[in-house]
Amino acid sequence: MQDMTKGSPLKLLLTFSLPLLIGSMFQQFYTMADSVIVGKFVGADALAAIGACSSVIYLLFSLFLGLSAGIGIVISQYFGAGDGSSVRRGIACSVYILLSASILLTVIGLTLARPILTFLGTPEDILQEAAAYFQITSAGLIAVAFYNGISSILRALGDSRTPLIFLSMAALLNVGLDLLFVTVLHMSVSGAALATSIAQFTSACSCLIFSLRTNPYFRIRRAEFRPDMEIMKQMVHIGMPLALQNAMIAFSCVVLQSVINSFGTVIVAAFTATNRIENLVGQIYIALNTALSNYTAQNLGARDTDRVRRGTRCCLWITAGFTLLMLLVMYACGSMFMGWFVSDPQVIRIGAHALRLISLFFIFWGFLYVFRGILNGAGNAAFAFGSGVLEVVGRVGCAFLLTGLPFIGHWGIWMAEGVTWILVSSAGVLCYLRGSWTQRELIGRKPGRQEKSSPA
Repeated sequence: MQDMTKGSPLKLLLTFSLPLLIGSMFQQFYTMADSVIVGKFVGADALAAIGACSSVIYLLFSLFLGLSAGIGIVISQYFGAGDGSSVRRGIACSVYILLSASILLTVIGLTLARPILTFLGTPEDILQEAAAYFQITSAGLIAVAFYNGISSILRALGDSRTPLIFLSMAALLNVGLDLLFVTVLHMSVSGAALATSIAQFTSACSCLIFSLRTNPYFRIRRAEFRPDMEIMKQMVHIGMPLALQNAMIAFSCVVLQSVINSFGTVIVAAFTATNRIENLVGQIYIALNTALSNYTAQNLGARDTDRVRRGTRCCLWITAGFTLLMLLVMYACGSMFMGWFVSDPQVIRIGAHALRLISLFFIFWGFLYVFRGILNGAGNAAFAFGSGVLEVVGRVGCAFLLTGLPFIGHWGIWMAEGVTWILVSSAGVLCYLRGSWTQRELIGRKPGRQEKSSPA
């Protein structure tokens, strides 16, 4: 465990972010394994079956990611306030929330997989395999819920290393089981889904057992295990807007894909490759976002708002430095990166130019995550929901508007992303500068304790 209310903000944020960054890279590896192995060893139809349900599965996962983030923020603030009993009650409450949500979504996935995929227009020749992948993945949602919940709690207590260890184990196990079920037992997409579910279940159980044995906050007394409605209300109040934010972002990406498809195979291939490269670049921003969210929550629990501002400045400098480096890299190596994915000269040329174009907006992307991390850590549910709405409006509206202009055309696809980052980051800066996040009634407030810093 790590108390982030003491010590150098820069050192704390960097040491906390590094395991998160490595874990994010493993997560990318983890999510790509099914597609790569199925595509190479089964064929294009099987790969299409996985792709046909990936956006819907991500929507389900996003709900757990949001709820887990809300749980972690509440527990972070209690931990920062030094209220150990409330931390343990919060961990107990997380069990009720995650169990209820996972049961509900599992039932939906198992019973409505085929109708949902039919409604989305899934081609008949891949519908059966897509529904099988969806149902098996849905059966493993309880493991997804509890792994993300436990990981969020550990990060709230300042431990970003333990989740990395078990995520790495899950990634390696997933690849091994994929190869066994798909290439040896010839189970096609069902084998890939089963491999992922087993890996997630193993990771969740291992992480829970390890936490019970090593972390005193997981040793919950019987009296603390009763549902605390006030804590559960706080967790849902913060977590649901974050879940909806993720869901809206996923929805906007689905709509954007329909615009991309209208430009033909070359543009689809170029965007797919540049998107994979962007995802790798974005992991540093996401790691800083998570670190700053936990850092903010702990320090607001301790009521040290000046320390939050110092941490913010550190993250802004880190983001600016990394963004400048990526700008130079994209201009120098864009064609080489595209060559990793495709050999078509036209796709490489368009993708390399697109990388140079989108890299001009990376600074706004980075600042978006910095200010989102602060405001999420402060429990600003309104901003979480509002920024999700703004992403949908920006990404979808700008895509249709910009691509419709003859002198912009397909470049408007990438420009729409950049304009969306400008809009959302600007909203985050304004909310931060208003200072209302410093005046919130903080979770974990105890009578008689004094503020370490006056609000802005």
